Amino acid sequence: MSEEQREILQMVADGKITADDGAELLEALKTGEQKRREMESPARRVKEKKRIILENKRRGPFGGIGGMREIGRMVRGIVSESISGIEDDESVENDDEMYEDAGLLEGPLQLEEGTELVLKRRVHRHSRNSGGDLILNGVKGSTLEVLGDDTPDVRVYRDDGTVYLKWDKGDLSLNVPETVENVRASIMGGSIILNGVAASTDIKTMGGDINLSEASKAFRAKTMGGNILIKLTDDWAEDSKVVTMGGNIALSICVTTKASISAKTMGGEITVQEGITGVTESGHPGSSRVNIDLSEGEDAPELRIKTMGGNISITRSETEPVEKNDGEKKKKEKRREK
Repeated sequence: MSEEQREILQMVADGKITADDGAELLEALKTGEQKRREMESPARRVKEKKRIILENKRRGPFGGIGGMREIGRMVRGIVSESISGIEDDESVENDDEMYEDAGLLEGPLQLEEGTELVLKRRVHRHSRNSGGDLILNGVKGSTLEVLGDDTPDVRVYRDDGTVYLKWDKGDLSLNVPETVENVRASIMGGSIILNGVAASTDIKTMGGDINLSEASKAFRAKTMGGNILIKLTDDWAEDSKVVTMGGNIALSICVTTKASISAKTMGGEITVQEGITGVTESGHPGSSRVNIDLSEGEDAPELRIKTMGGNISITRSETEPVEKNDGEKKKKEKRREK
């Protein structure tokens, strides 16, 4: 039994993930291993011999056995990055005593400019009713508000410029105002959906998907057993990172996006939409890499993407860049109508 398999089984035994999630992750490992064995079979070796020799000459010590070692390092890295922080992450406070004296969030909450918002829902061990999604909608103004009628009890605690929210189970939908500078969220057993949140984000979930739409600031997204969908705005320009195990990653960039994109997968494929320039491909049997240089010779943010047992797709949005002086444009249109 491999180290990665033991880690997954231990997480199931500890109640950190369900048996179904563990089975999916083990299947992802199996898929990657099968692909590696296929690439190592005699028939494949004959077919790949010339290509591997040429690649070894070009890449030096990173081919052959070195490539297999790199796959091992990649597996361990992705497992570690996916697992670490979802259950006991230092970036999301895990002090239950802090919330004992906290009151319930009973209405809209005014947040000052530069507020940090920390969200946590912890699945109780062996509980089957603690799941639910977290949905965050970016809004103008300074008012944080819970949406919907059937909402869970949310405890709120303030500490200087940080606001902590914690709930036990169920879906939670929030309007997040533009005065929030940073959002950190960690849940288990559900998906996280962000729509136009104008803040940097550090989000983690286990057993769910992540959908980050209209990302304009720095983001870090991690999930285990789920897919990740990222759509950048035309003014995004900060270092970001995406990691998943057992899921696919779909990235949509803009025409104006300037970045250095690094995409890696084991047991999956990487596809880049035709027309996107600066693409270089590399990798080894069972492991693929794609780098995309959109810097145009200037300093540009880095966007790193990793998955194990999943595919990566990178496409370009057809949406035209938003005009910066939109208000002046509307005034001109009104004058024409008159």
